[in-house]
Amino acid sequence: MTPPLAWPLLALLGLLIGSFLNVVVHRLPRGESIAFPGSHCPHCGHSLGALDNIPLLSWIILGGRCRYCRAGISWRYPLVEGSAAFLAVLALANVGWQWRLLPALLFLWALLSLTFIDLETFLLPDWITKPGMVLGLLLNATSWWTPAFAFCTPLDALLGLVLGYGLLRGFAELYRWLKGQEGMGHGDFKLLGMIGAWLGWQDMLLAIFLAALSGGLIATLILLAGKGRNTEIPFGPYLALGGALMLLWPRPITTFFFHLGVA
Repeated sequence: MTPPLAWPLLALLGLLIGSFLNVVVHRLPRGESIAFPGSHCPHCGHSLGALDNIPLLSWIILGGRCRYCRAGISWRYPLVEGSAAFLAVLALANVGWQWRLLPALLFLWALLSLTFIDLETFLLPDWITKPGMVLGLLLNATSWWTPAFAFCTPLDALLGLVLGYGLLRGFAELYRWLKGQEGMGHGDFKLLGMIGAWLGWQDMLLAIFLAALSGGLIATLILLAGKGRNTEIPFGPYLALGGALMLLWPRPITTFFFHLGVA
């Protein structure tokens, strides 16, 4: 049974983690340390005090501007913080108050950081995806002696990693052969491999289907808006969405597609 205090405490933890993820999103693609120097304004370089770093509240109180140089602070900061808290509450509601909640939170927050990095830079850093692959395999290997942390069997995790990476790599090579140009970054292969290593090959296949479905919908809307066929769309956020959905609602989604296929 979930303790009543777990809900606000997890939401608060999500806000704090979201504040850290903003540092990761900003610094990691630039090759900067995520630990040093301390928090500072990216425009004027002034060090930020504790009152400038309160998740959500500081951005609201400061009116979305730096206290020192009055430069605008991106909407991304409160959005990441709020999203991290929201995902924490969703994970608690769907995974439950159990040990598996810890890796679920880690997985969701990793997907969140990758989403915003890809949206801003069209990159999916190896510093997240490669350790994510290894951690997913190790996590599911614990099912040999306890099911408390694992999401699938070690074999399903290994197949998920290999098939996830290989599937997108194959599509990308085929596209390059047909079109003579790159259609997908290597980071996408690694992200899908990471999702497979965490959730197993079955859920990975549904995750990529959900990614293709949501990505295709957005691409259609972009075309209808007259943006043109050459508009570059990062695929990482849609893969992350598919992975998050399969972590949070694996049975309802699987049941829906199974009945859809039978019908």
